[in-house]
Amino acid sequence: MGTPIVRRTVLGILAVACVYHVWAYFAPRTWYETFPGIGRGWLLRLGPYNEHLVKDTAALYLAMLVVTLAAWRYVDSNRYVQTVGAAWLAFNVFHLLYHLQHLGMYSTGERVAIVSLLSALTLLSAVLLTPSPSRAPKNS
Repeated sequence: MGTPIVRRTVLGILAVACVYHVWAYFAPRTWYETFPGIGRGWLLRLGPYNEHLVKDTAALYLAMLVVTLAAWRYVDSNRYVQTVGAAWLAFNVFHLLYHLQHLGMYSTGERVAIVSLLSALTLLSAVLLTPSPSRAPKNS
């Protein structure tokens, strides 16, 4: 499960999730009013716009992008990949828990999408905690 291919795939998906949020820093009000970008305006239903909060969220995703790309580069390092995985897992567990408690304002389809996407990201984060298979020593 912790093979380099699996790790790189998971890290790539998490990096894409980060990139998807980067525009929030440069266009915070637009991000807030249009996220997830399919004409649904999910964030508008959660409370008033706060530029500081939106930009901090984008900054968090930018920071996670940096460490995620570093983990992608050093995919054979159990310690590094597992640390990045633990950070992603902590973020995604609490992100999912928040949204599970605030689903009432969404349609059934939106609820399914939100819970599915956030659950998938949480499970993918947990995959990064599995150690890479040890390399067998070469016989001479």
